Amino acid sequence: MKTINIILTLFIAILFSSCEDVIDIKAPKGQDALVVEGWLTNRSQNHYVKLYLTKKLMESSPYPAVTGAKIILKDSDGNSETLQETSAGTYEIKTMKSVAGKTYTLSIESSKGNYEAIATTPKLSLVPDSLSFKFEPKSGMYDKEGYYPRFYGQETEGKGDYIQVRLYRNGKYMNMDGDFNLFSDEFVDGNYIDNAELNVNEPFAKGEMVKGEVWSLSEHAFNFWTDIQTQLQNGQIFATAFANTRTNITKKSNATLNVVGYFGSSIVKSVERKVE
Repeated sequence: MKTINIILTLFIAILFSSCEDVIDIKAPKGQDALVVEGWLTNRSQNHYVKLYLTKKLMESSPYPAVTGAKIILKDSDGNSETLQETSAGTYEIKTMKSVAGKTYTLSIESSKGNYEAIATTPKLSLVPDSLSFKFEPKSGMYDKEGYYPRFYGQETEGKGDYIQVRLYRNGKYMNMDGDFNLFSDEFVDGNYIDNAELNVNEPFAKGEMVKGEVWSLSEHAFNFWTDIQTQLQNGQIFATAFANTRTNITKKSNATLNVVGYFGSSIVKSVERKVE
């Protein structure tokens, strides 16, 4: 039951939401775990780290925020920043931005224990140069009629690179389970990526503005998002059992809660285009 609590928390916490029928069941209580959620990029806006606790299965109350923590972010050049709590359980990174090749260490001292995460920013192996859209009628291959996105860009040489493509519709992040786009360069290393179709939960319509962001991922971060994708799409009758997603958060003291979540660092580039 603890595993299910953790997975359900991550489903909601890490940028996803869905509608479900309410089922009244009795289930044993699981153990609490700390959730750490945060990502550092090169984008101009400020970044945040969130700390909160998992909830019991079927509990409808808000996730309990972990307040009053001391969080320090350091980079491999010796720079450091103490994060400020801007709202309950939300801690702001004001000055640091992600730089390719640098390693970042996030240290957390909280009422639930001490934790640490280490993330090295990978280079962006594919810089997008354009988007295009192709109209597809409803068919055996396409559940819904509409315009489906494709992206283009040069993949740099050197195997072992990973990216995530995030899409925005009219400025709103598309975060449903069908919007996942994760790529490895295993079979396309050094090639120009031409007309690669992206997954979307809902196709686009004419007149909509679409932004595509390409995020560099380490292999560990790629595996984390793959775990999340598998859990979100794991609703079939013969689906595999729930398992904890991989994490880079470690406990630094024995008398502490277990921990789930992720702190990562990426380089991000984007392209935009109107559907015409």
